[in-house]
Amino acid sequence: METVQLLILIMGIGLGFFVQTVAGFAGGLFALPIILHVIPMQEAVAYISIFLCIFSILLVYKTWPKIDKTTVKELSVGIVVGLAAGVAILKVGSPVILKRMLGGVILLFVAYHYLKKRKMRLAGRWGILFGLAGGVFSGMFSAGGPTYVVYVYNRIDGAAVFRATLIGILSITNILRLPMLVVSDILTTDILRTSLYVMPFFILALLLGNRLYNHINEDTFKNVLMILLVVSGISLLIR
Repeated sequence: METVQLLILIMGIGLGFFVQTVAGFAGGLFALPIILHVIPMQEAVAYISIFLCIFSILLVYKTWPKIDKTTVKELSVGIVVGLAAGVAILKVGSPVILKRMLGGVILLFVAYHYLKKRKMRLAGRWGILFGLAGGVFSGMFSAGGPTYVVYVYNRIDGAAVFRATLIGILSITNILRLPMLVVSDILTTDILRTSLYVMPFFILALLLGNRLYNHINEDTFKNVLMILLVVSGISLLIR
């Protein structure tokens, strides 16, 4: 990998996981548009998937007691099937179409963030459908989080349980995606080797995010993040 590519990869992963640590969501959605400036979609998803897996393992260990296991089970079957389908689409899909789809997903996520008014109280049987949709987007873009957020938000009361359950669901997704990417020849030894150069900056992003979390106005930070996501989404649609 050339120096410029590596630097932009480091910037994307660093900023993405800083956002993920502070805001609790959207790290992949934020990092992917940056990384796509220098590497193809398949490689970008592979890099992000490595660090999402590490991030999830660290967090699920801390939040395990608060995870609503019933909600996780409701989504699990759909997630597994959707992931396999999403990785297959990533393998053979047109890069231009995939980028535009990602742009659409980002803009829909921002719209949902601002337009959600009240809970819909979804029945548990909807879990397979939401798991399937989230799995497909996770397999294609490492960005199934918004779909899971919609389902969990409308199934669970209490911020702590909501956050822990979402972490548990994303952990399943992020851990299962890695072997699927390996089998599909998307995640290669070269990518793993390069990720070692990025690892110190990933760790630094986590440390800075944790340190600055208590000193940042969360609402202001999220509003700025949403503006950046809108710009990223529009740029992916028109590029």
